[in-house]
Order: sequence, then structure tokens, then C-alpha cells
Amino acid sequence: MLIFFLLWQTSLLAQTLNLSTPRSTLYTHLENLKPDHYHPEIAAQTVYGLTGKKAEDKALKLKYIYDAKGLIIDYATIPNDPDYTDSTHFTFPKHAYKPFPLRLPEIYLEKYGNKWYYSRQTVSQIDLIFNELYPYGVDFVSSVPPEFQTKFLGIAIWKWTGLILLLIGAYLLHVLAKKLLYWIFRFLKNHVVSERFKTVERINLRLLQFSDPISYLVSLAFLIKLLPSLFLPARFTAFIMSGLNVALLIFWVFVFLRLVDVIMSFYITRAEQSESKLDDQLVPILRNTLKVIVLSFGIFKLLILFGADPKTILAGVSIGGLAIGLASQDTIKNLIGTFMIFVDKPFRIGDWISFENVEGSVEEVGFRSSSIRAADTTIFKVPNSKLAEIVINNKGQRVYRRYQTQIGIRYDTPPHLVEAFVEGIKEIIEVHPLTRNSSDHTAYNMRPYNVEFIEYGDSALLIMVNVYFKTTDWGEEMHGRHVLHLGILELAEKLGVGFAFPSQTLYMELFPEKKPEYPEYPQDPAEIKKRIEEAVANFNAKISKY
Repeated sequence: MLIFFLLWQTSLLAQTLNLSTPRSTLYTHLENLKPDHYHPEIAAQTVYGLTGKKAEDKALKLKYIYDAKGLIIDYATIPNDPDYTDSTHFTFPKHAYKPFPLRLPEIYLEKYGNKWYYSRQTVSQIDLIFNELYPYGVDFVSSVPPEFQTKFLGIAIWKWTGLILLLIGAYLLHVLAKKLLYWIFRFLKNHVVSERFKTVERINLRLLQFSDPISYLVSLAFLIKLLPSLFLPARFTAFIMSGLNVALLIFWVFVFLRLVDVIMSFYITRAEQSESKLDDQLVPILRNTLKVIVLSFGIFKLLILFGADPKTILAGVSIGGLAIGLASQDTIKNLIGTFMIFVDKPFRIGDWISFENVEGSVEEVGFRSSSIRAADTTIFKVPNSKLAEIVINNKGQRVYRRYQTQIGIRYDTPPHLVEAFVEGIKEIIEVHPLTRNSSDHTAYNMRPYNVEFIEYGDSALLIMVNVYFKTTDWGEEMHGRHVLHLGILELAEKLGVGFAFPSQTLYMELFPEKKPEYPEYPQDPAEIKKRIEEAVANFNAKISKY
């Protein structure tokens, strides 16, 4: 008796027309369209501006729209205030209420006079939304044979059959769409991008991976489009639609993650074909950054899908981001410095750089710091924020490596032999394979080399040798110096020129039969020229073995 009394009270409440609050209007609409107390004429009175069969048609279609999207009204969350005002989902605050502002924003209640109705805007949108959800209408249900109307687990057999056929069709559509999309992407790649990307297998693999989640999106869109036509129970539809919406979001995230991989595959190919190794260092940093951004937006959308308020999420993220930013200022500075290095490219991997008290070869540019290997093989870890601000001497980008030294010869060397020695060194430089020579000199650049008698030293006549090696490699320059020094030594030996070293000369009275021991220098110009030619020829002949 108690159960019968409660059902009777519920039936009377449903049949009561009450439009005083948003909650009572929604209750009047939906409860009067339930099979056990079906009163469409009462539900129709919640539609503003229409009466009779037209109003009943709109109210019934609105119920079908809720069922198709799996939207369940929780009356406990509906405002019961007659003067409720919404200032969040409308441009200007008004007496209106949206039951599902994210999933069905076109449908809302509005207060007219002292009563709440489905608004004019809602009434104008009902047919459009209904036709999108039910492209085949609802009349075909009456033509389903009785034997298929038998229920299994509370759902008609024809609905189970239709659901299975939809799943099979979605899978077949996924397989076909994947092959078609991959063919389209390959076609576009082969006809749009440049030749250097066409034969790269890495890009083909990424395009295949990219087509996979898109084909799943096509299948999900197919299911979402046709599922309402099965007229499944509202709660069952709500369960399925929730799963489909979550899957839809996840596959969208996968689409953008795969898109990042496709873009990076093109960038990696370009980086491999360039001389700079700095681009190779940028690849993992750029890939990880883009994927973090995609995943962050995906989590944000997932929270909204589960009912979180987007403004609350943004406020929390803003406050949390501010706190994290204040706590990690140095990390953010280094991150910005990293991107400034990749944008400005002040050096490349392998360049020899120097700044302040650090000098060495750039080995790696990381997310926070860079590794500089010094000449003694030790590693300097330098924050990227510092590298982006200080003055860096990039010796790795020199066109030539300059070498300057002074050669000291004995004070008793005759002037003509000093001149011959200088000219001999110039000829050696001319034939040296790594030094700049006269063929490299134009009127608009620096002299290719300098060899001059420049100074009277304390114990020697000083000859300056200033040359430029045509290499950027330190080891190759050292070998070039080795070859040059040997050539100068052999020239000095041929000419009889002695190298001076710090010494003192003592003059004393000589006995008549004693003569001072001085080097015997060649005097004949022809002999001097011959010796120079021999020294240069010997040097030229020995170059090949180095």
C-alpha cells in the first residue's frame, strides 16, 4: 500500500503544471513524457509561444534530443529559485538557465513574466538539432517486426542487432579510412614537398601512424551520428555516449601527438642534411615541448568533459603557474635562454668558443644548460640563460686560424743573408698547402701573410712570421705549424743562418797567431739563390708525406 501511495503521489505531481522555477519546468516537461504517466499536453506547455500539436511535437523532440545525447537531468542540481539569474553563460546577466551549457548550449530556459519556459531561441533550434541527431526520423520504429521487439536485458532485440551492426560497420570504416588516408598523405607528400623528403622512410612511417588515429575518429563520428537512431534507453545511451566522448577526446590528442611526430620527421630530415649539429640538439627539446602542450590541453578538455568548470580550472592553473613560476625563476630563465640560443644560433655543436674564464668545444645544448669540453677534456656546465646574455668569442666560425711568431737570428748575420732568409720563408709559405698565399689575396681583404725583419732584440735580430691557416680545426692547424717549422729549419740550415739564444759576447785581446771563430756565411748571390731554391724544392717534395 505504501508503494502504491508513493507512485500515486508521483503521478499527481507529474501531472501538475508548475512553471514557477527552472527545476519545476524541467520536471513538468520530462516527467509527463515518461511511459508510465504519459501526458504530452502538459509537457507541451513548457514550450514558449506554441500550443496544441505543434507544442507537443517540440516537447517530444526535445525529449528525444536529451535521450540521443545521453543527457540525464539531475533535479537536485537544478536551481529552484523563481528569480534565478545566470551571469556566466550569457553575454549579459538574465533570468535564464542552461541545463547542459557545454554539451547542449543551444537549449535553455528563460523567464517570461512569472513563469519559466523553453526560450524562443531554443524553440527555433529544436527541429535543426533533432534532424541532425535523427537523420532517418523516428517513424521507422513502428515498422519493426514484432519478433524483433522482444526484449533482452531490458532492450529490444532489434536494438541489440543494430548496435552490433554499427560496431562492425565502424571497424570496417576504420580499416578502409586508414588505408585511404595513408594513400592521400603519401600522394600529397610526393606532389607537394621537395625532392629531399620524398624517399625518406621515416616520414612514410610517421604518415602511417598519423592516419591511424584519424581513421578511429572517422569511426567514432560514424557511431555518434547513428547511435541515436537505435532509441536505446537514456541511461544506457548516457553510458555509451560518455565512453564515446572520452574516446573521441583521446583520439584527438593522439592525432595532434602524431602530427607533432610527422612535423618533427620532416625537421629531422632537414637537420640531418644541414651542416649544423645544433638543429639535431633542438629536435628532442622541440618534440617534448610540443607534446607537453598537446597533453596539457587534452587533460584540460578531459576535466571539462567530466564536469569541471573551465573558469575554475583556468584560475587554478593561473595561480599554480604563478607559484611555480616564482619558485623556479632560474629554470624559466634557462628555458628562455635555450630557445634564444636555437633562434640566434651564436654557435654550433663542435664550435670552439671562449667567454670569461671558459674556453672549449660545444658538445651539447640541453634543456637547461650547455656542455663545453675544455682542452684538458674537463666539462663545463653553463646555464643557457648566461650563454644567451654574455659576449661569446666563437672561434669555431673563423674563416682562417691566425698564427704569429718571431724568429731570432744571430746579430752577425749579414744583411743580404737576412733578406735572403726572409724571402726564403715567403716562398715556403707560398707552397705550403694550408697557408694563405698570393692567390688568396685581393685588394679588398687582408694580406695573406707577413714575413718582416721587425726589431733588434736583446740577443737576436727578430723576424716576424704572421700566417693564416686555411682550416678551422685546431689539430690540423698544429700539423700545419709542424710542417712550416721544419721547412724554415731546413732553409736556415741550407743558408747557414744560425738561430740566436740569450748570450753575452766577451771581446778580448787576441794573439797575433789566433783568429776569431765566426760562422762563414755565403756571399755569392747566385749561391744564396741556389740554396733557397734547393730548400724550397726539398720542402715542396716533403709536403706529400705529411
